[in-house]
Amino acid sequence: MNNINIKVHRYQKAILLKLVTSSGGMRFNQLLVKGLESEHMNYHLKQLMALGLVKKEDNKYKLTDSGKDYTNLIDSEIEMIEKQPKTSVIVRAVRRNSETGELEHLVCRRLRQPYFGKVGRITGKVRFGETFEEAAARELVEETGLEAGKLTLEEIYRKMRKREDGVFVQDVIFYIFFASELQGELIKKTDTQENLWGTKESILKNCDIYDDLVLDDLADPKKLKFTCSVDFADGF
Repeated sequence: MNNINIKVHRYQKAILLKLVTSSGGMRFNQLLVKGLESEHMNYHLKQLMALGLVKKEDNKYKLTDSGKDYTNLIDSEIEMIEKQPKTSVIVRAVRRNSETGELEHLVCRRLRQPYFGKVGRITGKVRFGETFEEAAARELVEETGLEAGKLTLEEIYRKMRKREDGVFVQDVIFYIFFASELQGELIKKTDTQENLWGTKESILKNCDIYDDLVLDDLADPKKLKFTCSVDFADGF
């Protein structure tokens, strides 16, 4: 389970915030929360252990690795879970059409919410313990069936999108890789997306693209740059 999606009771947050300052764990009586009876205290500790956030060793309660990660998201002053930007990768892949010689871009049409029907580059989330390059290679294979002989990081891009009322609905840091030396057979369609090669002109003319999709005629990696885009969500 993603830690950001774990919901805990306010008493359980109070217990976690006590454990976060302990190096060797704490005994039951050290963890007692004011106004909470022992029976209820025991219940909340069991709930935390069931969630995998707390463990018991040598009659002491300690944070698990997952618990330590979770407490990093808690603002100790207001005891709320901080939402943080997601981390994802984007793969930019191009090819020369063997018949026309035109440069074609690999894009996909999203067949799920949010952004249903939008067309953009191959993208996906970075998994815990995975390098950005490993994530890019994995997503390319999983989503398209293609393998890249070489991946080059060319941009670190933060995308922030909000509704008309100013509430942010998307905040993602993308690591954009240029994929070269492609091999394999393209998966044309899955339940969640449709993959296609197209020229810049055909994609811009026939597709409902993401507002930040940039198509150019560069067939080589770009010089590494850092960018940030803040705008209203279109099609979210």
